[in-house]
Amino acid sequence: MGLMNYCPRCATPLISKLDGGRERSACPADGCGFIHFGDFSIGCAGVVLRDDRALLVQRGWQPFAGSWQIPGGYVEHDEPLAEAVEREVLEESGVTAVVRDVLAFRHLLGGAGAGPSTNMYVVFRLEMVGGDPKCDGDEIRDVGFFSLQEMERMEAVQGLSKWAIEKALLVPHGRGLLRDQLGPGATRPGWQLFGVPH
Repeated sequence: MGLMNYCPRCATPLISKLDGGRERSACPADGCGFIHFGDFSIGCAGVVLRDDRALLVQRGWQPFAGSWQIPGGYVEHDEPLAEAVEREVLEESGVTAVVRDVLAFRHLLGGAGAGPSTNMYVVFRLEMVGGDPKCDGDEIRDVGFFSLQEMERMEAVQGLSKWAIEKALLVPHGRGLLRDQLGPGATRPGWQLFGVPH
């Protein structure tokens, strides 16, 4: 990704400005106020269990084509996080599931071998509602429910996925971060708050 040279708000050429103790690209135009804090993305994935077997998808595309992982993907800029993971699970596996709690999150600094953007990856536990596993045969090569014992015999099961599945099997439902429907900002459009259970 190239350097940002122009303000994305008003197209004024950017300058370097000391802000927050470091040099940042900023817009000098009166009233604009744009400061570039970096490039960020949010990913999400879901652990869906059925009879102590976890839903896995096999990647068809690079990077890591052929590897197995829990279903997931990127969150759209205008999409609530919980809806994004439910959508990704359905798109990649054909399984309809609803968010129960947050199991974990992973933070990856941009430029650390996985791309230019800093990424936050949130892993949810979902409850299966219906559907049979099916895939498109393109982006997703295969899909199914597998036990941890079966995963031991499979090639290229993603380590983070196995770790999250183990957490989901060991930690009782409702012990992860729960969506708080009554918390501050609960009625604001686009606002989702997750916190520790009472």
